[in-house]
Amino acid sequence: MRSLILIIFFTFSFSNLNASDVSEWFEKESNLFLEIMNNNEGTESENYEKYKYFVSKNFAIKSIAYGLIGENIINKSSKNELNLYLSVFNDYLIKTIYTLANTNTSSSIVLKDIDIKDNIFIIKSNISDDISSVNLYWKVIDIGASFKIIDVIVENTSYFVTKKSEFNKILRKNKGSLEALIEEIQKI
Repeated sequence: MRSLILIIFFTFSFSNLNASDVSEWFEKESNLFLEIMNNNEGTESENYEKYKYFVSKNFAIKSIAYGLIGENIINKSSKNELNLYLSVFNDYLIKTIYTLANTNTSSSIVLKDIDIKDNIFIIKSNISDDISSVNLYWKVIDIGASFKIIDVIVENTSYFVTKKSEFNKILRKNKGSLEALIEEIQKI
């Protein structure tokens, strides 16, 4: 019984430590995101470069990109096709975040809660400006040296699920052609 209590204590302590670490990371990175978002003094290209750095630092780009197309497409695609897809998807993700972020001004992000499920941190937050507020959930994984975002859920709509559906529709329409998907992503 004593061993069981010690195991529960250490597990609980470790979970709190991880939650504290991810909370600290989230506060730091969300403040950086807000600084970029609210920067009216930088040029458009300077701000875009800051978003680019933010995305590469904080998103699990390869995991997201590969998760969107599935193992069958990955296995039948060449290394060059996969590298091109990753590059195009990276640009697409940066443009998406840049476009969404530039629609808000004077926003704030408030951390509401952190839950851990299947080694994935689910961070509940609220982003608001002078007019409205939106609930955001961030799915985040611990990669050892830092944390990476694997999904963002805005008002119960998952970015990952939405994009997976869109990408699968394009892939089905084009008989599983990664090249066709790349061309479609580049048009957006």
